[in-house]
Amino acid sequence: MYFTTVLLAIASLAIATVNAGPAHKMKPNQTTVNIGVLNYALTLEHLEAAFFKQGVAKFNASAFDAAGFNGTVRDRLIRIAEHENSHVSVLSNAITRMKGNPVPPCNYTFPLDNVTTFLTVAQAFENTGVSAYLGAISAVNGSLITSLASIATVEARQASFLNGLFNQTRFPYAQDTALAPRLVWSLASNFITSCPYNQTLAPFTQLNATLPANGTGMVATNFTGPRSNETSTLFCQFLYGAKTQVSTRDNCTLPTDAIGYVYVLLTDNKTPITATNKNETSIVAGPALLFNTYHNVDFVCLQKAKGKRQNNT
Repeated sequence: MYFTTVLLAIASLAIATVNAGPAHKMKPNQTTVNIGVLNYALTLEHLEAAFFKQGVAKFNASAFDAAGFNGTVRDRLIRIAEHENSHVSVLSNAITRMKGNPVPPCNYTFPLDNVTTFLTVAQAFENTGVSAYLGAISAVNGSLITSLASIATVEARQASFLNGLFNQTRFPYAQDTALAPRLVWSLASNFITSCPYNQTLAPFTQLNATLPANGTGMVATNFTGPRSNETSTLFCQFLYGAKTQVSTRDNCTLPTDAIGYVYVLLTDNKTPITATNKNETSIVAGPALLFNTYHNVDFVCLQKAKGKRQNNT
């Protein structure tokens, strides 16, 4: 089917080609690239649209009040749901104008046990959405750059609102993290049960990461696979803002300036994963998405206080 050739594989190839620079000789047709990237974005927007539709249908204003959130929060989520539906229409129409075939929605399973879980997943989706658009926008050309950027900024506003619901920093970094399509797909595929077309881009091994307890700074990681027990031979990579910090897995220390979202990867070498150096062959598991609830100043002060206590003993 046409979908199998343009969805994520083309998007991934297109972005890799752009980042490879002028020395890269093999370049796919730009229209094919544009359609592939738009279908990649449409896949994510279908997921978000379905998620918010289900969430606001399940929980009424009273449920939000009972969960400790102002009832007007639900009104904001209805607005976000409308935005996601609009994004689906904009992307579908753009693909059709280029004589492409917009991908249909997949089948999804979302954790909607309660309002707090709904909002937690919403926060993850919107922050990841920003990273997805940033990682893909360099592959398109012409007016599509502006079109995708205009959606990315809305995703960022939505992420800021959801961050604030949990008393977290609404805008933690001066720049946001760009993620390659396969990294985004590895997160999104956890909620997709089936699609009416074949997926050509396999997700990385799922990584579970746990935030540090009591401000210790250590992140616990686990995954299922042949290298799951390795520690000193694997590396934790923290992607946040425009930064990447690397440490060995047995010293998987949360960066002190990671005061908002942070993506965690395990790799088999210490070469940093960045927007321009994806080095996907080194990825063993991940990414996992964490939200650091420690404020940077508080975290540093806590570390200093612990050091003083140790020096005084």
